[in-house]
Amino acid sequence: MNGVRSRQRGAAAVEFALVAPVLLLLLGGVTDFGGVMAAKSQLANGLAQGVQYALLVGPSVSGSTVQGIVRTGAANAGLGPTVLVTVTGPACFCPSGSPVVLSNTSTALSATYTCTGTCPVTSPQAFMTVTASFTYSPLMPFYSGLASPTVSETVTVKLQ
Repeated sequence: MNGVRSRQRGAAAVEFALVAPVLLLLLGGVTDFGGVMAAKSQLANGLAQGVQYALLVGPSVSGSTVQGIVRTGAANAGLGPTVLVTVTGPACFCPSGSPVVLSNTSTALSATYTCTGTCPVTSPQAFMTVTASFTYSPLMPFYSGLASPTVSETVTVKLQ
C-alpha cells in the first residue's frame, strides 16, 4: 500500500512541474496587460490636463506650456519622467464632415490669434493636436515581441 501512495505523490509532483510554468507565464501576461492598461490610463490623465489647459487659454496657448502640463500630469498620475509629448499648433484648419475631419492644409494664426482665409464649408478654426507616448517596461520581457510596449494617446482640441 505504501508503494502506491509514493507513486501517486511522485505523479502529483511531475504534474505540478509540467503545469506550473504555464500558469506562471499566464500570470505574468495578465500582470503585464494590467500594467499596460494602467499606464494608458495615467497617460490619458496627463493628456487630459494639458488639453483642458489649452481649451481654457484658447488660441494664444503656448505649445511648450501644454507639453509641461502633460508631463507633470502624467508624472503625478504615476508615470515616470520619460513621457514624450508632441504638440502641433495652434493652427487654423478647415473642419468638414460628420464626424469632423480636419483638412490637411493649415495656416498659421494671425498676430491677434484669429484664423484668416476661407474654407469650402465653414470658416477656418484654430485647433491644437497633442500626442503623448510612454514605453512600458514589462515584467515578462519576451511578451514585448507579441505587442508593442509603447503606449500612446492623441487628442485634437478646438481652441476658442
